[in-house]
Amino acid sequence: MGLLDGKVAIVSGIGPGLGRHAALQLARAGAAVVLGARTEERLKEVAAEVEAEGGQVAWTPTDISDPPQCERLVQTAVDSFGLVDVLVNNAFVPGSFQPFENADFGQWRKLFEVNVFGTLQMTRAVVPPMKAQGRGSIVFVNSMVIHKSTFPQGDYAASKGALWAAARAVATELGPYNIRVNSVVPGWMAGPSVDMYLEWQAAERGVSKEDVAAEIAEPMALRRIPTDEECAGAIVFLASDLSSAMTGQTVDVNGGEVYA
Repeated sequence: MGLLDGKVAIVSGIGPGLGRHAALQLARAGAAVVLGARTEERLKEVAAEVEAEGGQVAWTPTDISDPPQCERLVQTAVDSFGLVDVLVNNAFVPGSFQPFENADFGQWRKLFEVNVFGTLQMTRAVVPPMKAQGRGSIVFVNSMVIHKSTFPQGDYAASKGALWAAARAVATELGPYNIRVNSVVPGWMAGPSVDMYLEWQAAERGVSKEDVAAEIAEPMALRRIPTDEECAGAIVFLASDLSSAMTGQTVDVNGGEVYA
């Protein structure tokens, strides 16, 4: 028996990294997965991977900044599998990497529109079916920048900090309906994005990728960069009944770089 046998899980923000691994691991745990992302080609690729492993999957292109598209993704889950047990809020946009002194607050507002309001719109869309069935688990994917902001990520850190506070507020409101809301907070994740960063830094500095990775890992208690797969494992845990008494909590997955 899988941890999530008979469950239905929606995952937003299906990309080459954490969203993909979350979908695959949820499916391997027994859940039927429903995928949402702006890029249809990416959705098709990950859906094919799920099906190749014998999993059940449905998908629909979704921009979480548009409420009707959030509702359509939830309806896809209900139409395809009858219910919604899990929502993984993984969709986001990165910051502008501008110093605060030169900040374009119009760009900050656009970032908040997706990272905060888009995530909350996606969350609100699953509340009716979860309330009707008397249970649900909502997982917000956050970022270590809420604990350890780095220059120049002020806009991204601010949006994720707001999302962190919102997750706990929503957990308090939805708890009486047996709907749990928790946050997974990854730090560095070994995957496509970090690989590109390592290659760029190695070329810029004339050192090896391994040297750059070792520098990044040095402040971590484990002395290694966690993988996308490991961070996805924390999502599966919070989606499952193993965490049935947890809500409003923050699970940090950063190799021991930050202790919240």
